[in-house]
Amino acid sequence: MKIKTFLLIAIVSLLSFSGIRMWQERTFGTGSMESATALAAESREVAFVANAVGATVSILDVSTRQVVDEIDVTPDGKTVGFFRDPVQYFAQSLVEERGGKNYAQDTDLSRDGRVLFVSRGFLADVVAIDLKSHDIIWRTPIAGLRSDHMDITPDGTRLFVSAVIRGGNIVEVLDTRTGDKLGHFQTGDWPHDVHVSSDGSKAYAASLGDMEVDVRDRNPDGDAYRITEVDANSLSILREYRFDAGIRPFQISGSRRRLFAQLSNTHSLVAHDLQSDTPVDRLDLPVKEGVSEEDWDFEAPHHGLALSPDENSLCIAGRASDYAAFVDAGSLSLQAVIDVGNAPSWSVFSADGSLCLLANTRSDDVSFVSRDSQTEIARVPTGRGPKHITLGQVPVDLLDK
Repeated sequence: MKIKTFLLIAIVSLLSFSGIRMWQERTFGTGSMESATALAAESREVAFVANAVGATVSILDVSTRQVVDEIDVTPDGKTVGFFRDPVQYFAQSLVEERGGKNYAQDTDLSRDGRVLFVSRGFLADVVAIDLKSHDIIWRTPIAGLRSDHMDITPDGTRLFVSAVIRGGNIVEVLDTRTGDKLGHFQTGDWPHDVHVSSDGSKAYAASLGDMEVDVRDRNPDGDAYRITEVDANSLSILREYRFDAGIRPFQISGSRRRLFAQLSNTHSLVAHDLQSDTPVDRLDLPVKEGVSEEDWDFEAPHHGLALSPDENSLCIAGRASDYAAFVDAGSLSLQAVIDVGNAPSWSVFSADGSLCLLANTRSDDVSFVSRDSQTEIARVPTGRGPKHITLGQVPVDLLDK
């Protein structure tokens, strides 16, 4: 056999093998699953706690304050194979060296309460997990080096996912049934937190600014520190709101008029009127004695902001000072400061608004704080490095198994 013929056969074989392996990796999972129908079965309120370092999601029964289940979110492995994502294959160790291990960044629950969607941080993808079998239904890579925060549309059909590091500064939209990419929209530098409005008509994405460069060099052209508002269906940009620092967790009122946000490198909470695009108020939050920038994580001394269902109160995670703070949403005045676990990094209200739950990243637990008594009433151990909490209703047949 001539050398040229041999080489040609070898190249064709290699390309065929690589193509088949890439197709297998990209189609990983049990297939698709419809989960956008309304919840019909008897259900209980549970908290899904994303344990970033432990690569698990702890499921807490809110009423009993007990962990009732735990999900391994990396049954397919904790490293990205070459055929799954060649760029991430080489980049994963580099981003983990800088940012630490992050296998569970964010979660969202399907409308029927039977599927959990997990943004897997430095694995740079999103998976859908069947809550009955714990099997991965589908796995979809996200642009760039890290999949970040997500939000699900009220009708349960689409996920909005931030591609935060070197992903082209976009938010991608996924089909919740199949994981297929439906489109994307452009944002400011390093998109972070993302929300869909309660009526499903708008989506909002916040920009951090490029955290790989000095803070003085992050916004020379006005491409950072903004919240992008888009039509949630057409994904066309409607408006951009600009701030003077990177935007961390934010919340938007049901009327889509008032926005509350935490900013990078500050101990402040800001309120902004979206209709007039003007700052409304700013609250400087307390800092515990002895706390310095060395106690901050990723330039965010405060990282966790929840708006109560009645929109009267905000629950704030004081990450550097280890507290939960209740703030009056109307006057932006401080109501109470409550000691919680070490480094609370996310906060969320229960459905009735009586409790605020906070994920304590360094002490590996979740604090339950009463809004009425303004005290911590329980602290529940979870997995390693809890980073995010999603609350939702889950059918009891999935919990009582």
